[in-house]
Amino acid sequence: MRRTREPSRKLDRQLMRSFAAGDRAAGERLYARYASRIYGLGLVMLGNEAAAEDLVQDAFVKLMRSAERYDPTRGSLDTWVLLVARSLALDALRRRVLDARMLEATRPLDDLDDEPGPERVAQTRDLVRRARDAMAGLSDGQRAALELAYFGGKTSAEVAELEGIPLGTAKTRIRSALLKLRQALEAERDV
Repeated sequence: MRRTREPSRKLDRQLMRSFAAGDRAAGERLYARYASRIYGLGLVMLGNEAAAEDLVQDAFVKLMRSAERYDPTRGSLDTWVLLVARSLALDALRRRVLDARMLEATRPLDDLDDEPGPERVAQTRDLVRRARDAMAGLSDGQRAALELAYFGGKTSAEVAELEGIPLGTAKTRIRSALLKLRQALEAERDV
């Protein structure tokens, strides 16, 4: 198995060197290979199409700036590219939290209301009910993998190790659970 990885890793290193040198064809190959995956990651993590599109653009800018640092001995190009994208998505989420905190901190005291109104309470309860119903629709394996990955902050590899399953199975469970949740919540919202 190691022999089959060696040529692909050399090709990946050459691809990244060409990309760093400004080779348009290398950029197009990388874009064709990863843009949809980064976009999907952005949709899941950031929750909207505009933010996912921004993530694709930001990821390719960062990849170009750091292309020379790609080291195939430390991992596959797939892993490296998706870690760069994930890191940027986490940064975007942190910025959202900071922006919300700054907005809250600068809001006039007159606007502050400690007690949520009945409409807000109803919305929150509805959202909680919908989320619980959607989680209940997952298989035990999907629920466990999702809880470890998103609520426990574990990587796919850590989920696989903790659950005693292959890495591919862990990734599949996480992805299928997210898709199932999204479908359930969207179907519920459209009703």
